[in-house]
Amino acid sequence: MNRLAASPRGVRILLSLLLVLMGVLALTEGLEGLVSKTPVSHLDARASSYYNGAVAKALATYAAARVLNAGISAVQGTELAVSPAGVGVRLSVGEILDPINDLIERFSWIMLLSTVSLGIQKALLEIGIWVGFRVLMVLAVAALLAGLWLPLYAGRAKLRTLGLRILVAAVVVRFCIPVVGVTSQALDTVFFADTYKQSTESLEVIRGKVRMPIEIPAQGEGEEDAGLLESLRKRAQETKDMLNVQARLDALKETVEAGVDHIMSLMTVFLLQTVVIPLIVLWGLIRLSGSLVRVGGSTEGERRIGWFSAGRSEIQGPKSSG
Repeated sequence: MNRLAASPRGVRILLSLLLVLMGVLALTEGLEGLVSKTPVSHLDARASSYYNGAVAKALATYAAARVLNAGISAVQGTELAVSPAGVGVRLSVGEILDPINDLIERFSWIMLLSTVSLGIQKALLEIGIWVGFRVLMVLAVAALLAGLWLPLYAGRAKLRTLGLRILVAAVVVRFCIPVVGVTSQALDTVFFADTYKQSTESLEVIRGKVRMPIEIPAQGEGEEDAGLLESLRKRAQETKDMLNVQARLDALKETVEAGVDHIMSLMTVFLLQTVVIPLIVLWGLIRLSGSLVRVGGSTEGERRIGWFSAGRSEIQGPKSSG
């Protein structure tokens, strides 16, 4: 056995047995079972927990944005008619809500995009396991086996390089989404959690105050039948109501202006978490896998592994002496 292992053919046989075992484990979920017994398995659990919570959070924020948008649209066309001291005055709520209405609509679209992005990443978490270890791993094993046993003129070296590339791709596909999820969860805990909490609380405050201008006391009727003292009292009350409405509108304006900052913060948080950070992490993993493929597929990398030198020495045989 030692002589077999020491010979070029013996090395290829041992490597082939290992590759066949890897392929069988990949097809029978045995490879995934081995991964589940390692610390790497925590990546899947943490990523799954993060995506479940993130999707629920994004849906809740999207629903709040839509409700706020509907409330603003309903109130925006309201005109408040009051008659202080017998003089008719109309106050338009829409002028106050115009600056935030378009922003809320765009915010709801961004929240929809973020929710879809999180849903896709959650689905890819499950798909990556199947594609990475069931499809790509088996293809990598097949290419490497062919690169070990086919004649040299059949492109054996190219098949080995292709097999190494597919092998690296299989590992990246399998673990890229868990890595993205864990990275996003860590950044959310450290940087985004407080901002999200404060901003969502502000949205609830705005939603409650948007309805406030509609609730205006009804103006009195039949004043021509009242006495002078009663008429003066009603005029004074209407003037007081007018001042009260104006104060409430001013408060609403301040609330809306403050809400713009919180909405911008939420837009920034969700775009970073669901689009920018995943793309950056994926880009980094692709660059890393590309570097590994270049090293593994190079002539020097093959010599280190021993496949190229073993196969070449067997095919070429001893040099002739003449």
